[in-house]
Amino acid sequence: MSSNASAPGCAKNGSSSGSPDILFPALYLLIFIGGLLLNCLALWIFCQIANRSSFTLYLKNIVVADLLMTLTFPLHILSEARVGPWWLPVLNCRYSAVLFYTCMYASILFLGLVSLDRYLKIVLPFGSSCLYSYGFTQLLSAGVWLFLAAVSLPNSILTNVSPNPSTALCCMELKSELGLHWHAAVSYINIAIFTAVLVMLMTSYLSIYRHIHRSNAQFDSSVSSRDFRPGQNITMVLVVFFVCFVPYHLWRIPFTLSQVKPAFSQEVELVLKYGKKTTLFLSACNVCLDPIIYFLMCRSFTRKLRRKLCFDREDNFDRSSSISRTQVRRFREYAPAVQ
Repeated sequence: MSSNASAPGCAKNGSSSGSPDILFPALYLLIFIGGLLLNCLALWIFCQIANRSSFTLYLKNIVVADLLMTLTFPLHILSEARVGPWWLPVLNCRYSAVLFYTCMYASILFLGLVSLDRYLKIVLPFGSSCLYSYGFTQLLSAGVWLFLAAVSLPNSILTNVSPNPSTALCCMELKSELGLHWHAAVSYINIAIFTAVLVMLMTSYLSIYRHIHRSNAQFDSSVSSRDFRPGQNITMVLVVFFVCFVPYHLWRIPFTLSQVKPAFSQEVELVLKYGKKTTLFLSACNVCLDPIIYFLMCRSFTRKLRRKLCFDREDNFDRSSSISRTQVRRFREYAPAVQ
């Protein structure tokens, strides 16, 4: 396909639509504010946690990915609302959108690694594989970022067609011939990543559920609510994953086909376009939902957050009360008996 021809998924004049969108910029503005506050708070809390566990390291990587994704929202908002100079959407296409997708799939991969880590620690707690090593976890985390950078960087490099006001709003118009093929290949790679992580999540958490219920059945049948907490936390991870990422990837397949093969009518392409925008927004909501996972699954994060917020006084009071009780107990133990 010639890069000078009208790209599939765009209007014939190269514009992606006839009028600016107002709804999606407003929605992205809301999650930008919420995501920025929540992820800055989460990053601040995690920086004060000295826990050197693979689980905590994966969560820290998710925080970084979510925060970087959040920082791409302003340029996306301005581009969608058609605010600013005509070349602003070009920057969004070449750099900001590429970073957005890189961070999104980083979050997906690290959620998969979190599920694998929970499976190893709960179902197989005494294994000797390198997967239990914190050093290997660090290498694996670095490998995730390097792999995604290697896949995503050519998308920026190959978006190299000189833009003009009539083509700036259509990202596919800005890609070279090789860039269009690379874009399609990366889309299928991303779908493969999502599918692999989905299988990993389902397999790991079903195994964890079976292990928890089998363990409970071996003991007293009257199980306290605390024993069900791991299952509830796992359910929250699955809910976030299915709400944020499943709709987008189901919609992504026909949308990608409409971009690389002009086989759909203009009406169908319009439906695919707005469906993709809606499901992509659900994926972006991940930046506001991930902090719930940190709070539910990471005890050190929860304790530190409570201590830093309004529970400071209660913790200090409990600590001083505990010290006082200990001193009284020691005094009674070592005080000489009265004759």
